[in-house]
Amino acid sequence: MKKQGDLYLKIVSIVLAGIVVAYLVLSVLFGSGGSSYTLETAVRCEAGDGQTVSGFVVREEEIITASQPVVVCALTEGERVGSGQCVADGYQTSAAREKRDRLTALQEQLSQLRYAASGTAGEDTTQTDDAIEKALGELAALTARRDLTEADDVMSELQPLVLRRSVTADDAARMEGRIAELESQISALSAETEQSAEAVTVESAGYFSEQTDGLERVLTPESVLQMKPSELRAAAQHASAVPGNAVGRLITGQKWYFAAEIPEARAEQTAAGETLTVSFGLEKLSQIRMQVEAISEAEDGVCTIVLSCEREPQEVTALRRQSADIIFSSYTGLRVPKQALYMVDGQAGVYVLEGARARWKPVEILYAYGDGYVVELDQSSTGNLWPGDDIILTSDDIEDGKVMEA
Repeated sequence: MKKQGDLYLKIVSIVLAGIVVAYLVLSVLFGSGGSSYTLETAVRCEAGDGQTVSGFVVREEEIITASQPVVVCALTEGERVGSGQCVADGYQTSAAREKRDRLTALQEQLSQLRYAASGTAGEDTTQTDDAIEKALGELAALTARRDLTEADDVMSELQPLVLRRSVTADDAARMEGRIAELESQISALSAETEQSAEAVTVESAGYFSEQTDGLERVLTPESVLQMKPSELRAAAQHASAVPGNAVGRLITGQKWYFAAEIPEARAEQTAAGETLTVSFGLEKLSQIRMQVEAISEAEDGVCTIVLSCEREPQEVTALRRQSADIIFSSYTGLRVPKQALYMVDGQAGVYVLEGARARWKPVEILYAYGDGYVVELDQSSTGNLWPGDDIILTSDDIEDGKVMEA
């Protein structure tokens, strides 16, 4: 009986294997009768037709000089400065400068101790704790994106908060003694540094920059408006000597310029007085609107374009040679993958899935980019392509009304 049962089991196994093989063969031979396809939803999109260029940031600016050999800047890059304001301190010797640095460090210590001492009288620490938590969060975010300048500023704010939170009422007497000691040292050093320091001031209001490159007198708004491409290249290479006693530069006014070479064909897409979108790759200088001030005559297939802007002048004080993306035209419509586009009787269009059938919808191509097209969004008829339509992507033959099997 056992041998007979084994025989039945083998027969059943063979039959089942045959059924599976037959199914697979039939699937290969006849299963392709359905359509192999994927769907992509039609969505609204915007694309820009632009050009990446390399050019020069130009401003109304003047070099700031000092009569003393050792100079310490009193302002940060891009800081606003008023007429007659001190932008730096000049010293005859390095020793005099070191005294000033020592004075600054003592003044910072005194400020932190006074702040800490004001919190030793049994006050509620909730506010301090909240301020510390907020500062730590900001510090973590700035460090993650490697913004070390801002992180240093937050750290300076965090130190006195931590000191204030850690002291107790028992520390008050010792802190008062240290405060008195610092005040005495500061008083003595102040008298010495006041005699040795010479303030470097500016006559006009504007924005301060520690940078100088010798092009302040070469690339001016007046000159670049008249420059052809060859003249712009020559001016950039002809940097004048930077004075040895230069402290930095003062940028006056809000308006700044960007001069660059563009292909003659691009120059024909715009004109003086029009507004273009420009991105400089910096967060605050991305997608800004700039006015076309001038376009030069063509030389060897290229022209000089000069753009102007009155936004964020403090962000460009240190910039000179800069790359930028200029958008000459922008297109808004629906995105269609290039793979999905068909030409039927000279008309471009796509097939969309409605129910289980493919339906033809004509489209008007506005712009081609990458692996897709921007097509016109025309909602005057349901026969046109609409947002949310499922566009069919397939390598199989397709026609209007074809049943698309899953």
